[in-house]
Amino acid sequence: MIRSKSFKFICLVVSFVCISAILATLPMALKMTNNEITGIFVSNMNNKEAYGINSDFYMSRSFDNDLIGYLTELSSSSVVDLKGDNYDGETKAYYKEKKKSSEQALKHIKNADYFVINNDTNQINTNTEYKTAKEFEKNVDGECYVKISSKNDNISYYKKLNKHEYYTNRINSEFESYMDIPNCDVYVSIHKDFYNNSEYYDMISSKREQFEENIFFIEIIGIGIIICAILGGISIFLYKINKSILFDKDSFWLKLSKFIPLELYLLALFATTIFFFMGFEFSIYGTFISSFLSIGFLFTVIYIFNKQINSYENKTDFFKNTFVYKIFRFIKISFKNTLMLTRSMPLSRRIIGLAIICIIFNIFMMILAIDGYNILIAIIASVMTIGTLTYYVLKKLWYLSYIMNGTQRIKNGDVHYKLKLIGEDNFTTLADNINNIRDGLDKAIDSQLKSERMKSELITNVSHDLKTPLTSIINYVELIKKEDNITPEYINDYINVLDSKSKRLKVLIEDLFEASKASSGNIELNMEKIDLTQLMRQSIGEMEEKLSEANLDLKINVPEEKIYIRADGRRLYRVLENLLSNISKYSLPNTRVYIDITKDENSVKLTMKNISSYELNFDPGEIMERFKRADDSRNTEGSGLGLSIAKDLVKLQGGSFDIDIDGDLFKAIVKFNLYK
Repeated sequence: MIRSKSFKFICLVVSFVCISAILATLPMALKMTNNEITGIFVSNMNNKEAYGINSDFYMSRSFDNDLIGYLTELSSSSVVDLKGDNYDGETKAYYKEKKKSSEQALKHIKNADYFVINNDTNQINTNTEYKTAKEFEKNVDGECYVKISSKNDNISYYKKLNKHEYYTNRINSEFESYMDIPNCDVYVSIHKDFYNNSEYYDMISSKREQFEENIFFIEIIGIGIIICAILGGISIFLYKINKSILFDKDSFWLKLSKFIPLELYLLALFATTIFFFMGFEFSIYGTFISSFLSIGFLFTVIYIFNKQINSYENKTDFFKNTFVYKIFRFIKISFKNTLMLTRSMPLSRRIIGLAIICIIFNIFMMILAIDGYNILIAIIASVMTIGTLTYYVLKKLWYLSYIMNGTQRIKNGDVHYKLKLIGEDNFTTLADNINNIRDGLDKAIDSQLKSERMKSELITNVSHDLKTPLTSIINYVELIKKEDNITPEYINDYINVLDSKSKRLKVLIEDLFEASKASSGNIELNMEKIDLTQLMRQSIGEMEEKLSEANLDLKINVPEEKIYIRADGRRLYRVLENLLSNISKYSLPNTRVYIDITKDENSVKLTMKNISSYELNFDPGEIMERFKRADDSRNTEGSGLGLSIAKDLVKLQGGSFDIDIDGDLFKAIVKFNLYK
């Protein structure tokens, strides 16, 4: 296994060089498509499918478009008819000058024979002794023969090369612009073996020489890409299998790179990008060199940046080395130190101190404005100072408003709401004190809830423990009652008293047990679809005897249709039984009792109204507390738990239970959601 740092570094450099060289050919290729070097591509006038590069000069765009197109323009311009009235004065002068320059340029053509004829005027221009086109075609014997014919704006192109003939009338727009006469024929015959004859060096020789130089350049580039691809692939492979670490955490160069901030990396990348695009303004070779240097530098920067990032255990620590972070940290520390100096200062003094600083700054800026006759400075200074002071005061007032809103929420019952501590001043101390009061209130509430829970559990446990001996007492009383010939006779009276009181005690214990379970929510409910109207009628039927004994006249107003709610039938029956039992116990005899069931779109309301036989001198909320009775003398058999049990049972089933008192009118209201 290779473990040489030097060798790995060489592989890294070679791979960067090879990759940069390969990628640098892409901008150069883009440059070539907009450059004269495009002449190396196969001409689209040779055949229908013309793609790629051809090393034959006569098959290239350089020959067809550049050379032949240029010769066509010269020769067609030399036979323009200037005697007629086809052109105005300015245009005629232009063509006259162009014809003269074309004739001069044609005289320097040494490596080709040409013959051009204007078919409208039969005007001829040639560098041969032939008088007609047929004679020219018959006698010339060159390496490449070309004929361009223009008739009524239709241009055709004919080329004969090495006994192969090419013909097309699909002339591109660039070549078409070379023809100055709509009815003209141009014949060109390129001499054989002209290139080595320096005595006859002309434009044709120059075009061919430039073409061969470009072909050689492309071949060199192609070979270079292949070599770079092979060498780069080998270098990358050797770099990967080399297990040595070039830049470990203790490396000198890596430690040195940590002094380079992110801004310098960005600046380097920006400069590299500018240099890369500037290369398009250079020659093809300049484009390649600038692209090669830019891409190579880009890879180097990215490589160093990646190594530097990976050297940090926490990647975000890299940003602590930036100029922006250092400036921000300096400002933060300075601001924090300033706040620490003013921490113990009262808020009023802080505002006064800030106002004095703003006034001094404003006066200083106004002096500068007056001295420099620049009113804009005075305006900006005033806006800055007034804005700063206003912002500070409004910020403190906002915090005060926030504290007031928070205390209002706590007052309204949101005892768990906690104020945010912002800054370190008098308002912060006030908010902290309120939070401490809230914490104390939370503890008091938790303690109260715990106490209530313990009392409920105690009542439940005691009630459960009392039921067993009480049941035994009741059973033994029943056994004694079944005995015959009990003497003396008054013992039967004692037994009846025991029987009555034990049964009442049983009812009280059961009520106490159920009240405890209802208040703690420790009851299993069987929620189902219940017809409230039917259940109400059933409850009235069960309590009819007691209601009749109290001489009460029931006025029932319920809908004819069934009204369904979702509730526990047994628990809801207990609620109705308690309410009807209270009516029978506490209603004024010979009065009416109103029972109404109404519904709206979403809810059902049951209302029971009766006239009390006792003075209702208590708050409606008090009567629903445990052991609270309307009969303060406690002459009736009630336990004081009926309404409390009813309220808790209704609440557990998702309903609401309310009491309303109007004089001696007692109203109980039970409300449930309508079952849909």
